[in-house]
Amino acid sequence: SGTISLQHQLTNEERTLKKILLATAIAASAISAPFATAAEGDWSKDLTKNWKERSYAQVKLGFGDAGLSDNAMLLTGVYGLEMHQIHPMLSLEADLSFTIVDAESSMNGTTTEASVTEFGGYLVGSYNGLSLKELIPFARVGLVYSSYEVTARNSYVSASGDDSSIGLGFTVGARYVLSDELSVLVDYTSTELDTFNAGVSYKF
Repeated sequence: SGTISLQHQLTNEERTLKKILLATAIAASAISAPFATAAEGDWSKDLTKNWKERSYAQVKLGFGDAGLSDNAMLLTGVYGLEMHQIHPMLSLEADLSFTIVDAESSMNGTTTEASVTEFGGYLVGSYNGLSLKELIPFARVGLVYSSYEVTARNSYVSASGDDSSIGLGFTVGARYVLSDELSVLVDYTSTELDTFNAGVSYKF
């Protein structure tokens, strides 16, 4: 990742137990099934319980390397949902990024510009065990849909092309907690662009 171009490119079955053990297992399963079903239902309900209180939003401004001499400037909006039911430091994020200043390069009278729009879904893991408790490192990995357009022009002619792709994206970064609601953050995100971002996070 990192360079835009006009063309792109994972039972063993268990052995049968003796009859008496198998009968015991079946009996135990029959007895516990209603309780397991109820527990599963409660767990699925917990995933959406208090979702507003577990939600947060981020706005980030970043500079992305598109392989041209002048980097692109991107604006990113993020919606996140804390997944305390699975792990206290796990969350899901969806983000939308787009260039507000295109990447650009000029050579021999020809100017090339590149713009990108990306939508991603990520699984995020954070760590709150540092001695400086306000500082929380995080990493995320997910799938990203990228749509990009490249235009080249000179005094005589102009040509453009566009393409899209789906690929892996990952991020490493850290946020600093200012209050229960507000944090500031920096991160490095690698998708079709390698982007350095800074922004703010607000917890509802």
